[in-house]
Amino acid sequence: MNIKEMTRQDCVALLKAQRLGRLACVRDHKPYVVPVHFAFGENSIFSFSLPGRKVDWMRANPHVCLQVDDVGGVDGWRSVVVEGVFEELPKAPDPDAGLTSAERMTAPVDGDRQLAWSLLATHANWWEPGALKPGDALAPSGSHLFYQIRIEVLSGRQASW
Repeated sequence: MNIKEMTRQDCVALLKAQRLGRLACVRDHKPYVVPVHFAFGENSIFSFSLPGRKVDWMRANPHVCLQVDDVGGVDGWRSVVVEGVFEELPKAPDPDAGLTSAERMTAPVDGDRQLAWSLLATHANWWEPGALKPGDALAPSGSHLFYQIRIEVLSGRQASW
């Protein structure tokens, strides 16, 4: 078996081709790893979540790591690791938040949130494994959130026979 470093271009190609990764975060010197569906953007990983342990931990320590792989073939495997910083993507202002119509019209709309939505929505069931689709009657209203991981370090390895 021959193992070699992947180029940045090869790492990006794998991130664009895959949509399931393993997100690692740390709080109080304890690690936590969970599967997440994601979409790759220029220099960010975009994802969606309901509130919970993962989000609490990333808010407390925004330095995270995402591992994505392709091990499905007999020819070898590829694995990419993304090191980056978690950032929540804010919602547009609530129409009932007491803003005038002029203020609502001029309030900034977060382009990264729109980009995240558009990239994630290209895949069926993109809200999984978060379990509930936005607008689902079982989810608490307004509880869904989008986030990005701003990529700081991108590396990968691949093996072939």
